[in-house]
Amino acid sequence: MDEIPQIRRYEAGDRLHVQAQRIWLILVAFVSSPTRKSTDKKTITYGELAELMGYPDKRAGHTLGRQLGIIGQYCRLNDLPTLNAIVVNQTTGAPGEDVLLRDGRTFKQEQKAVMAQDWFQFGVPTTGTLRKVWASMA
Repeated sequence: MDEIPQIRRYEAGDRLHVQAQRIWLILVAFVSSPTRKSTDKKTITYGELAELMGYPDKRAGHTLGRQLGIIGQYCRLNDLPTLNAIVVNQTTGAPGEDVLLRDGRTFKQEQKAVMAQDWFQFGVPTTGTLRKVWASMA
């Protein structure tokens, strides 16, 4: 059993592309839960996302823009609804100004498309792939 690597745990100091993968998992779980009802909320705040990532304070949510941008760009490159569109400001209920949307879509249209997508039919993007997406954005 020596050849089987130990499970990797996410940590607070992970690189951006590793944090992006963690966010992908959190957002897919949020929108794809088998217990989700049509009346459940359709968005998650930056602060709630920060808490789910283990940050001790919701204010850390304002630091997640680059990671969410990586996810949005990955979705656009694969012609998927931009998963990052469901992460919103607690006060305005809208995503940040830099959220990536598919061409011709409002954030509300994109959020609807995210909620309608069967995300479990796609594999989780590797950290290597997300690193390449991040490098292409620079």
